[in-house]
Amino acid sequence: MEHDLPLGNVTRVAKAALPGKAGLTKEGKDLLQTAAGIFVLYLTSAADDECKTKGRQTISANDVFKALEDVDFGQFVAPTADFLQRFKANAKKPKAKVANNADDDGEDATKDDDEETKDEDEDEETKEMDHDEEETKED
Repeated sequence: MEHDLPLGNVTRVAKAALPGKAGLTKEGKDLLQTAAGIFVLYLTSAADDECKTKGRQTISANDVFKALEDVDFGQFVAPTADFLQRFKANAKKPKAKVANNADDDGEDATKDDDEETKDEDEDEETKEMDHDEEETKED
């Protein structure tokens, strides 16, 4: 479907929630992928409703927190808020500057380094999200 999330990401999150050697069938992965996409749409719609009641058009984090409560997922507000706080703290940390070397054709040689840094940042976010999910699962 057009609103499906990346299957690899959904599978990784799902496997992290499963005990030991438990696995997922192809059909199970596909259904989780679709359900996750639908949940995102549902939560976005609830957050948009909150936004509209306040006369705004842009959804904020507080709108998402309120939407979680409105759709009876209030137990996820605290871990989500904690993740957001850590994400903002990591975003404010200064990144190490890479030497600005130019290739013979004048292209910026740091482009690949920037992409690697972006990939590392995404990996950190995924690890934090996985950790938050484990904490939530324990509750």
